[in-house]
Amino acid sequence: MADTKETRIDTLKKTQELRKQDCLSRVSKAIERLQKIGAKINFHTVAKEANLSVSYLYKYPELKQQVAQLRSQQSSMPVSPVAKPASSSSAKVISRLKERIHQLSEQNQELRRKNEALAGQVYRLHYLQEQVERQQQTIVDLQTRLNEPDERKSVAKVTPISTNKKAEISDQIKEELEAQGIPLNTTLANTIESASEEFVLNAIEALKQARKSGDIPRPGGWLNRAIQLGWTKNEPQLQLAPTYQPTVYTAPFEPEEELISPEQIQALWKGLKS
Repeated sequence: MADTKETRIDTLKKTQELRKQDCLSRVSKAIERLQKIGAKINFHTVAKEANLSVSYLYKYPELKQQVAQLRSQQSSMPVSPVAKPASSSSAKVISRLKERIHQLSEQNQELRRKNEALAGQVYRLHYLQEQVERQQQTIVDLQTRLNEPDERKSVAKVTPISTNKKAEISDQIKEELEAQGIPLNTTLANTIESASEEFVLNAIEALKQARKSGDIPRPGGWLNRAIQLGWTKNEPQLQLAPTYQPTVYTAPFEPEEELISPEQIQALWKGLKS
């Protein structure tokens, strides 16, 4: 019985020693991994990394002392390295890049303004060309009528300037005109139908911008002119001169002096004859 008891004790001691060595090995590897990734080292992180309990670490004094020492060393080190200031050459490069970006941005805005102005000029050229073609067609029609025999001149008809069907005015343009309080008369309707919807809307935006800077007596005439010349919102506009309105003098309701009656005028006339 004594031999059996001693054998058991010996076996238990060996088992405990194996467990201790395994614990020391796992803790050592856990500390190495934590140090490699720069993680905090304390009893909780080491126990979690080694898959052990915190109480198990406290069981061995050498492990407790090692973890406490590493924790103390780590707490005395700076949390993060101090960032090195950028060199003067790098600062100069960054400054030059920022300045170049600003220059490119200004050049881009200038090119955009020029493109808008060129688009307006192109539309004007197309509009003038269309007017020239219409005038040429009108001249041809008149010459044809003059060359016809006299008996057919009374029934001759001038050929229409354009046989193309007029485009309808969109609801959006009508809503914009109504919002600006501009009636759609024949002249303005013909101008709108001869232009694209985009140019008409641009001209309306230009009218809104012009109205903010001052009163426009004839917004309908202003808009008609803007569509013909292809004005846009960002293009400076010229105010159209208002139509000349003659001064009307109204006679007073009561005459300042008493007028001569028709009978007196006849008497004077008879006296002159005699």
